Amino acid sequence: MSMAGWLFADLALLLFIITVAVAADFPAPEETAAAEEATASPSPSPSPPEPSPTPTAEPGVEPEPKVFYVDTDAAGIVSGDDKAVGDLVDALDEDFAALVDQGYKVGFALTFGGAADPGYGGDIAESANEALVKAFPELFGDAPTRHFWTSSNSEGVDVGTLQIELYLLAI
Repeated sequence: MSMAGWLFADLALLLFIITVAVAADFPAPEETAAAEEATASPSPSPSPPEPSPTPTAEPGVEPEPKVFYVDTDAAGIVSGDDKAVGDLVDALDEDFAALVDQGYKVGFALTFGGAADPGYGGDIAESANEALVKAFPELFGDAPTRHFWTSSNSEGVDVGTLQIELYLLAI
């Protein structure tokens, strides 16, 4: 017990030395050197400031996604069947065309495939993403897409039901 006080004092001294050593490694602020140079040599005539562009809109992604639910032929979507892919595109064509007409572009998209098995649900969503990016290039551009699984048998989700969440760029 009598050594505990000395041990604490030694640790406190060690931490103080480390703090001083670390603080000594940081360079001095450059603001003072730049200020001294600016006052030492004034320019003969001031130049007019160059105009800078002002943004017309806040860049970023809308905080709330546009969510679409579509029942699909899961096996057809995964196998790339033209009829199943066409049905998916047709189901979203009107909504996606309206977004394009309003000037929106996708920032990123999340698609959830309904299935009992996570692997199969992910496959459905991944195949749907590929088909939608190909069918709607003016909306998706080069936006990243991610595919996920939603358990069928929960909240009325059937096998092949897609939940598509589009996070749109702010306009």
